[in-house]
Amino acid sequence: MAHFKKTLSTLGVCAALVMAAQATAATEATLKVSGTIVPAACSTTLSNSGEVAYGSVASSVIRNAPEGNGLVQLGAKDITLTVTCDAASAMGFKMIDNRANTVVPLSASNYIVSPISGGNDAQSYHGFGLGLASNDAQIGAYSVVVDAANTKADSAAAGVVYSDDAGKNWRSGTAVYQVNDSARIVTVSNVGGSEPKLFREATFPLKISAGVQSSSVLGMDEITFDGNATLSLVYL
Repeated sequence: MAHFKKTLSTLGVCAALVMAAQATAATEATLKVSGTIVPAACSTTLSNSGEVAYGSVASSVIRNAPEGNGLVQLGAKDITLTVTCDAASAMGFKMIDNRANTVVPLSASNYIVSPISGGNDAQSYHGFGLGLASNDAQIGAYSVVVDAANTKADSAAAGVVYSDDAGKNWRSGTAVYQVNDSARIVTVSNVGGSEPKLFREATFPLKISAGVQSSSVLGMDEITFDGNATLSLVYL
């Protein structure tokens, strides 16, 4: 009988140890959330390898500037900017003139005729430089206009919006000029919309319009245009 009681006492001790172990087990667990947000990779291409060619212009064409305008109009040329991303993205582009010191500043007396509206573009920040003539005279200026009516996003019609304050506010337009100091971001929107939209591929038809000073200013030597600007993508 004494041996039986001792056994019970031993079992009681074992039970107490088990209960103590349960009491010290962890009552909390840590949840971790990890991940990485990676911007989509986007690239730009320009048709015709980025060259807008006016070819050979006879000096007789620029002999006299039109009345009231110091720039002889050479008309508009077309080039297309395509932005392609590996995932749907909100992306815009801006431009800076690499020949800014050669531009004839646009004004009421030195303007470029708009290739879309036909109006006179006299805004100085729309003008990009064409280089210098052999006598160091500024050759002229050109403008860059986005043709919103033919802009597309993912093969569908799109609108065009632009911001001059780093994307804080947006405005839309049917003929959106780029500016020469990289201050303007241009991108696509829904048709009739006023905010940027996501896309994987967007095509922006650009119209380049040039005007040059007359031969009385540039001289009669051969003149070579040297317009050069950089287009940069901006994540929105």
